[in-house]
Amino acid sequence: MAQIGWILDLTKCTGCHTCEVACKAENNTFPQTAPVELKSPFSAVTVNYRRVIEIEKGKYPNPRRVFLSVACNHCKEPACMKACPVDAITKREEDGIVLIDQAKCIGCKYCATACPYGAPQFNEHTGVMEKCTFCIHRIEAGLKPACVDACVGGALDFTYDPDAPGDYPDEFANPRLTKPSIEWKRDKVNG
Repeated sequence: MAQIGWILDLTKCTGCHTCEVACKAENNTFPQTAPVELKSPFSAVTVNYRRVIEIEKGKYPNPRRVFLSVACNHCKEPACMKACPVDAITKREEDGIVLIDQAKCIGCKYCATACPYGAPQFNEHTGVMEKCTFCIHRIEAGLKPACVDACVGGALDFTYDPDAPGDYPDEFANPRLTKPSIEWKRDKVNG
């Protein structure tokens, strides 16, 4: 099975949130205004498929901020899919994209509980779970996902059959849990 995945260069992401805004605009997620902070995947009034997490690290005199652009990792072994009691979550054979069938979803939120990355989110207006689709409509048209296309710093990209995750950030759940399809990179010159 082929597997599509993300590439994120941790040293290039500046936290500009352009990927987040592009995702919201492309997928028309609720509300259609600028991204609003997501308090919990269980009570989301706002649905953001891609989010930029800001983390403060270091101590005086060398504090720094790290930014993680996160979305569904379309895992090789998706915990969300295993947790779904009605088989509403599937993994495509041709590219490994994990999708939620909104017509089958009963809104039980088991997938949100199972996902260590917070990808599935409950939409209070539709009563079902939603998450990143890897812009499947764009991929099938030969285009890049909206978030990748919009990334001004070149920090976000995608690939087929990603390598090992690399040196993942401390704040990221252990990749052995679900085998997320993501490569963590650090710029050789700057990072």
